[in-house]
Amino acid sequence: MLFEINRDFPYQVALSFDEAAMDVLDWLEECDFEWDMYVDLPENTVRYCFRTVGDAAAFKRRFGNAAQRRAVAGGH
Repeated sequence: MLFEINRDFPYQVALSFDEAAMDVLDWLEECDFEWDMYVDLPENTVRYCFRTVGDAAAFKRRFGNAAQRRAVAGGH
């Protein structure tokens, strides 16, 4: 299954697995592009996977900066 996700959705953004995951899912459900996801337990991340670089970039603009701010705020 993981092979198919990586093959079909080559543009991927990993975010930490935390309470913001529900906000991400709500946003993705409203989008018109195709996506998939999987949990990477060893890395404690959720990998959001997209068919196009544009879709991945839109996702990263929306959620990537917030994830970085959370990591900086909690990383003393």
